[in-house]
Amino acid sequence: MEKYVVSARKYRPTKFKDVIGQSHVTTTLNNAVKNNKVAQSLLFCGPRGVGKTTCARILANNINEFNNDNPLNNSNNLNIYELDAASNNSVEDIRNLIDQVRYAPQSGKYKVYIIDEVHMLSNAAFNAFLKTLEEPPSYAIFILATTEKNKVIPTILSRCQIYDFKRIEIEDIKNKLKEILNNESIEFEDEALHTIAQKADGAMRDALSTLDLIKTFSKGSKITLEIVTKNLHILDSEYFFKISNNLFDGDISSTLLILNEILIKGFESYNLVTGLAIHYRNLLICQNEEIIKLLEVSNSEKIKFKEQAKLIPSKIIEESIELLNQCDISYKMTSNTRIHTEITLVKLSKLSKKKTDKIEDNKEHNTVPKKQQVESKTENIKLKKKIIKDKDTPNLKDLLNPKKALIEEKKNEEIENNKINSKINFNEESFKKMIESYVKIKNDKKSEIAILQKELSFNDKNTIFFHLDNELESSIFDNIKLELINYINSKFIEKIKIDKKVNLVEKQKTIYTNQDKYEYLIKKNKNLIELKNKLGLDYEF
Repeated sequence: MEKYVVSARKYRPTKFKDVIGQSHVTTTLNNAVKNNKVAQSLLFCGPRGVGKTTCARILANNINEFNNDNPLNNSNNLNIYELDAASNNSVEDIRNLIDQVRYAPQSGKYKVYIIDEVHMLSNAAFNAFLKTLEEPPSYAIFILATTEKNKVIPTILSRCQIYDFKRIEIEDIKNKLKEILNNESIEFEDEALHTIAQKADGAMRDALSTLDLIKTFSKGSKITLEIVTKNLHILDSEYFFKISNNLFDGDISSTLLILNEILIKGFESYNLVTGLAIHYRNLLICQNEEIIKLLEVSNSEKIKFKEQAKLIPSKIIEESIELLNQCDISYKMTSNTRIHTEITLVKLSKLSKKKTDKIEDNKEHNTVPKKQQVESKTENIKLKKKIIKDKDTPNLKDLLNPKKALIEEKKNEEIENNKINSKINFNEESFKKMIESYVKIKNDKKSEIAILQKELSFNDKNTIFFHLDNELESSIFDNIKLELINYINSKFIEKIKIDKKVNLVEKQKTIYTNQDKYEYLIKKNKNLIELKNKLGLDYEF
C-alpha cells in the first residue's frame, strides 16, 4: 500500500515561479541569486501558510545550485539546516547552532540555516544570536521566518533584510485548487472552490488541507457547494438572502422559522447575527460601483447581491447593520441568546414598515386639496384668536362696574395701536438685526440657532431664503418656520415670506479597510509618512 501524502506537501512548490501570490518576494530573491547579491541575514514575515518556509527552501537550493524537483525530499542535503524555534528556543540551542556555523560546508557554496517561528526565541537567546547574525562567516546564510514580526526584537530586525509576505488572494487560491483537481480528474463546482478559498483566509496550506478533507468525503464524486458547506460547518449564503428578503417584506414568521432551522442544524444564533451583518455590508457595497471590488464572493453570488441591493434602500441597510452590531456587542452578556437574536430580528423587520408608513403618511398629506389645507389653517388661526380673546375677557366684577370696563377697553385699544405703530419697514439690514434679536430668545436651543445663522439670500418679492446643507437642517427649519414667520410679521409693516434652499453635501466615502484608514490619516496629516519612516514602522493591508 502506497503511503498517503497530503496535498500541502505533495504540491509544495520547488521553484520560485510556482509560488502563488508572492511575486514581489520571489522576483527579488530570484534576481538576488542571479546577480549574486543575496544578503547573509533574511527575515520572512507574514501570515501562516503563505509560503515563507517554501521560499526559504527554494532559495537555499538555488544559491547552492542544487536541483531538487521533489517537494518531499528536503532533509537529504547537509548544507541546509532547519530549526524550529518554538521547541528550540533556549540559549543552549542557539549556542549549539553557533558552534555548527564555525565549520565550512563539505559540498556546495553555502550553509543555509532556516529558523522557523523565530519570534518564539527567548530574549537571552536573541541576544546570544546577535553577533553571529551581524557578522556571519562568508559561507553562512541565515533565513528567519515568523508570523509575528512585532515580537522580534529591534536589534534582530536591524540586522536582517526583511521580506513581507501577504495573504494570498481568493482568486489565486481558487485557481490553484482548480489546477490540482483537473490534474486528478475530479469534477467540481466553482462556488465550492470559492468557499474553500474564502474559508482559508489567505493561507494556501489551509486551503489544501480543506480540499483533502472534501476529497475524502466525496470519494471521487463531484465536489459541490452542499458538500463543502456541510463539512466545513458553514451557513449557506442562501439563508441570508432569504432572511434579508423576509425582513424587508416584514415577514417575521418566516424569518423565525429559518432561525429555528439553522439552530436545529447545530449552528449558534451568533453565526446568524455575524453572517447577516456581513451580508448587509455586502449589499451596501453593491450600491456603490467605486467600492464593488471589495466584494469577495463568487460571480454568481455577486449577481444576486446586485439584484437584492436594488430592492432594499441604503438607509434600511445602514440601520440594519447598526442593530446587528448592537446585538453582537451585547450577545455575550445575555443568558438567553436565542431570545436576544429573535428580538433583534423583530426590530429588523420593523425598519422597512416604519419607512413605508412614513411614506404613506406623506402621500396622504400631499393628496389633501389645497383649499382644504387653507381652510384648516384658517380655522386654526381663528381658534388661536378666540383663545387670546378669552384670556382678555373681563370677569363678572368688571362687567358689573361700567366705568372699569370702559377703562379696560380703552387700554386694549391703545395696546393694539402701539403694536401697529411699532412695526418697521423691511430691508436686508433690518431683517438681519431682527434675526439677531430672535437668536437671543432661542439661547438654549443650539440646533435652531445654527439654522438661523445660516447664509441668507433675498429676492424682489420680499422672500428670504435660508441656505441649508443637509436633510437634518431642513427638518429643523420646517419645525421653526411657522413660529419664525409669525415673529417676522410682527416686526415689519410689509408681509414677509421665508423659505429654504438645501444644498446636499456629497457623502464621504465610507472607510472599511486598513488601507482606507491609513490613506485617510495621511490626508489629515502628511507628517505621518515621515514619522513612519523615522520609526521604521511597517503595515499590512
